[in-house]
Amino acid sequence: MPTPFFADLVRELAEEGGTGPLTPSGALPGHRRFAGAVPPGVSFHYAVAGIARPEQWEVGTGRIDGSGRLLRDVVAASSNGGVRVDFTAGLKTIALTVGAAWFAASEAQAATLAAGVTALGGEVAGLTAAIDARQPLSTGHADAAAGEVDDRVTVRRGAGWVNLPLAALAVRDAGGRHRLSGALAAENGTAPAPAIGFADDADTGLFRPGADSLGVAAGGVEWMRIAGSGRVGIGTANPATRLEIAGSDQIVARLRIRNSAAGGRVYDLVSGIHNASQSSLSVYDATADATLLVIDGTYMRPGGDNAQSLGVAVNRWSALYAATGTINTSDEREKIWRAAASKTELRAAARILRELGFFQWKDAVVRKGPDGARLHFGVRAQAVWAIMADEGLIDPAGEGGRPGRTPYAFLCWDEWETGPDRPAGNRFGIRIDQLALFLIAAQEARLRALEAAA
Repeated sequence: MPTPFFADLVRELAEEGGTGPLTPSGALPGHRRFAGAVPPGVSFHYAVAGIARPEQWEVGTGRIDGSGRLLRDVVAASSNGGVRVDFTAGLKTIALTVGAAWFAASEAQAATLAAGVTALGGEVAGLTAAIDARQPLSTGHADAAAGEVDDRVTVRRGAGWVNLPLAALAVRDAGGRHRLSGALAAENGTAPAPAIGFADDADTGLFRPGADSLGVAAGGVEWMRIAGSGRVGIGTANPATRLEIAGSDQIVARLRIRNSAAGGRVYDLVSGIHNASQSSLSVYDATADATLLVIDGTYMRPGGDNAQSLGVAVNRWSALYAATGTINTSDEREKIWRAAASKTELRAAARILRELGFFQWKDAVVRKGPDGARLHFGVRAQAVWAIMADEGLIDPAGEGGRPGRTPYAFLCWDEWETGPDRPAGNRFGIRIDQLALFLIAAQEARLRALEAAA
């Protein structure tokens, strides 16, 4: 039975209640405080006796924690039938004492030892039993706050005793967790044999591949490296950036982004072989099994042909910078040709020409002021719609200014519902290139009429 810590004249007052730790609040006259006599963490016998409630008392073994509180580890006897007392708040005393049960156990051990020594003449088994019963922790040795690597602990193994290095021992708490009183200093290990791993999976865990670096292995292969610079490499041991993902197969790297919400989409950022001769970076919609965007050394293109737009009515690009103009599909093999513009259409185009003028964007005026906002030249989409409707070419606007049906692609109108970062709304638009050609046709018709009249 381990020998508890003893000290003379240690007794303090306390006022807290409950079944948990009690905080000493000052020594009684002629006594010492726990903080000056008892090292934190050592086990000793305690006695708690109520002053305001003398019918409440408890004795047992406990410890003083780092905050100076009494931790009541094991209750030996109490006014609550031998279990922990739920003390009422008020004055009580806490004393370091000697438990009666410990005295009784010590006397029993001494009797066993004496009987074994007496029977030594030919009774070796009696002496062995006596030694087995008497293996207390000695208080005659000096205390140490920490162990050394080559310290030894004597333990019983089978019918004999062996010395174990202190470094081989671990302490498991009540929650089943192994606790260490200091930092863990493991060996470097390797990817096939990580220094920190699992009992049933020895080639999976953490290891130290070099100075100031950490490796993560699974199945005996290093899959991730954290360098001392803070760079993280997945599939590479020498990351060149804060995060680098690499590989050696057809798909060089794939980063998956998943929306955890119900019905959320899954997207992949893929670096790999786009076709037989070109490597590329692509954005892939894994939910729809469709590539959205492809980037390689010479171009950036959508994932499909004529299937995706760049921007939407509610989220527009502010400006487009390019060295040359856009190339629009104009292959006659892909068109069903109708004819030239009718007289009514040309009349509408002539009216639209008279609507051309300068304007400023309102948001630019707000940001830059009326003198700083630049002048643009063009049309007002609603005015173009109104002229086309007045000429009977499209349906007139409906309730609330909602446009009617139109077969003309240069007239655009978009509507959207409420989103997480926007209210519901709508917007009129014009395909400028097609409208410009429409207006050029009207000018050409006017020139022909003038030349015919000359």
